[in-house]
Amino acid sequence: MTRMPSLTIPLAVGAVFGLASTSFAVGDSDLYWHLATARETLARGLVRTDLFSWTIPGAPVGVDQWLGQLAWYAAYATGEWRGVLALRAIAVTALVALIVAAALARRPDRPILAVAISLPAILLVRFVSTERPELFGFVLFAALILLLQLDGDAPLVALAPLLLVWANVHGSFALGAALTVAVAALALRTGRARRRPALVAVLAALAALVLTPAGLGTLGAPGLHLLEPPRQIQEWSVPDPLTLAGALWAIVLGAVFITAILAPPARARDLIVLVPVAFLSLMAARQMPFLAIAATPYLAERVPVAWEMVRTRLGIGVRFPTLPVRPPPPRWVDAATGAIALALVLAASSVGPARPDQSGYPTEILADLPPGPGLFQQYDWGGWLIWSAPGTPVFIDGRLVPYRAEVLADYHLILEARPGWREAAARWGIRYILVRPHDPVAVRALDLGWRARSSSPRHILIEVGR
Repeated sequence: MTRMPSLTIPLAVGAVFGLASTSFAVGDSDLYWHLATARETLARGLVRTDLFSWTIPGAPVGVDQWLGQLAWYAAYATGEWRGVLALRAIAVTALVALIVAAALARRPDRPILAVAISLPAILLVRFVSTERPELFGFVLFAALILLLQLDGDAPLVALAPLLLVWANVHGSFALGAALTVAVAALALRTGRARRRPALVAVLAALAALVLTPAGLGTLGAPGLHLLEPPRQIQEWSVPDPLTLAGALWAIVLGAVFITAILAPPARARDLIVLVPVAFLSLMAARQMPFLAIAATPYLAERVPVAWEMVRTRLGIGVRFPTLPVRPPPPRWVDAATGAIALALVLAASSVGPARPDQSGYPTEILADLPPGPGLFQQYDWGGWLIWSAPGTPVFIDGRLVPYRAEVLADYHLILEARPGWREAAARWGIRYILVRPHDPVAVRALDLGWRARSSSPRHILIEVGR
């Protein structure tokens, strides 16, 4: 029977990576619009229409991340940028600890192996360990994967509050709800759970679809991203094994296939989880960590089995070391380890970078930025401008979904100076273009004799000619 493992080792490993994360300054491009949205939420109530752009003013915007946004803003209000740094480090600590704990739940006799098998997932989630509600979504997904490893009724019941919180934090809860329904149905069919706990889990999954300020609208963004991922945006491109993140994902996916071939048939619960998550990870680069997290406990159990079959067949003498399974330490040891990890992470955050990394933004332009509508700017700079220059509405930013119609298409048309770009700029009434000096639109605009009002190695601000 699979039970909750001791959290001492997972928390210790999590603290190592949490501490390491405090050396990196905050500065995710989407952080700024999340903070601005949370600030407006506290001032006016939930932000249901656009307040920050001049291309879609008043258009409906999603409220599916409101709780995650408020968490980041609370951290900022408490400790400014170091507060955000501390919350990110705590989330990283929890995420890594949950990944390792799920592996240990399946391999309590091989803790070193469990940690080693967890490393690809830990390294891969580094690419999504940024200051967004999405990070909390990965933490909650890792918690769900841990609960799904455990037998008995209590883990199924625990899924209920997890899903209800998750639905108000990030749209990735839709994946968690689908997996919960599937696993609960399997538990009922196989008699591995009593009817009431399984029904509680199913009802919680269904309730999570509506018990949010957006109601069923919480499925809007996940549905659009699943069916029509915006491939022009790098994080929504297909996984590329030639990148570091793509290589880690490919290693995990390959290990899953190899162990499935070499080892005895997998548990039905593993198949129910891994097949849809693997399919999802194929859809976009930003979804690769889901597979690594979900596959870690499966690989922790199956890799030694597959290796034993290969070792026996080939006559290899190397075995995986096995330790006797000892009674877990008292829970106060876990609590003490968690308290020490939290104290260390907070202490490291208090001396970490006090300012966000703005090296990728044209900070020197703020004093000369023209107020009012009419600015066309780099997609990656949209959120930063929303926070740093509220008097200048943006053309586009990382909220993405409300821009998915003609705004996103015209953004790429103009930025890349493709045929018809001048007509699109005139149609929108663009007055100024703020991009990088090497962007095609900057080169073409200067060729046309349009005046550069400001420039630096990072930016050029061009006044549109007619």
